[in-house]
Amino acid sequence: METATRTTGVAAVLFGVSVVFFLLAGLAIVVGQAVALAAGDATAARHWAGAVAPFAFGGASVAGLLSFALSYGEKNKSD
Repeated sequence: METATRTTGVAAVLFGVSVVFFLLAGLAIVVGQAVALAAGDATAARHWAGAVAPFAFGGASVAGLLSFALSYGEKNKSD
């Protein structure tokens, strides 16, 4: 039983880290594109988004999978 609690705790921490990571990566995309567009370089804005987006999408994927897994932990906890 203690192992399940430890696993859930680790998953919850990883979930929090991945959420913060993908939010910051998304912010970096928006700010980078805004700076590039303010400088008048649309090509740089597209390249910036293309370079940073895989990290944001990866973080969002990890957060989504962990939230799905954690939801099952909560369901079993109430039984």
